[in-house]
Amino acid sequence: MTSRFSARRGVIAVSVAALALAGCSNSETDSDKKVDTATGVAAPSVTSTAAATSSAATEATDAAVTFKDGFVKAKPADKSMTAIFGELVNTTDTPKHIVGFTTSLGEASYEIHEVVDGQMQEKTDGVTVPANGTYTLKPGADHFMIMGYSQPIEAGDAVTLTLKFEDGTTETIKDVPVRTIAAGQEDYGSHGGVEGHSGMSEAPKADHDHKNH
Repeated sequence: MTSRFSARRGVIAVSVAALALAGCSNSETDSDKKVDTATGVAAPSVTSTAAATSSAATEATDAAVTFKDGFVKAKPADKSMTAIFGELVNTTDTPKHIVGFTTSLGEASYEIHEVVDGQMQEKTDGVTVPANGTYTLKPGADHFMIMGYSQPIEAGDAVTLTLKFEDGTTETIKDVPVRTIAAGQEDYGSHGGVEGHSGMSEAPKADHDHKNH
């Protein structure tokens, strides 16, 4: 009888141990599932954030040429020309030859100008921004000219500038601000031409009379 009782007690002990083991196993599985679930939810969020950051960084660095401190000189309606100044920055390992440009202002004459012997004239060969270098457009030196435009260009507005490269490609630079320049930096004479630091005026051209603007 003692032997039978001992056998029953052994069976009960084994059963209890089995149940305890099963409960422990289920608990660990549930815990693992919670960890997996938590990881599964968090991982995409981190990945998405990293992807968005990477995408924004790529967009910021994709431009071959950027325009640092660039602006369009504001002008009233009774003047027909103005200029664009700023620092062109080449972010690539090769020189960038700019042969022309346009803007979101629409119909107008767009020329790259230079100063030679105190006279401003069209720079027919454009400008080259050196590899990983800069090229400054400023009053009294090389600059972009907008001519034959009768509408006012008011300070506080913004203009989209599109650069044209020698290889046929273009670069669009958005939101170039329109602002005025302090007196003495640039003066738009009564004839509508541009005068720089030393009163330098546009050189007359056979195919374009600035006095008519």
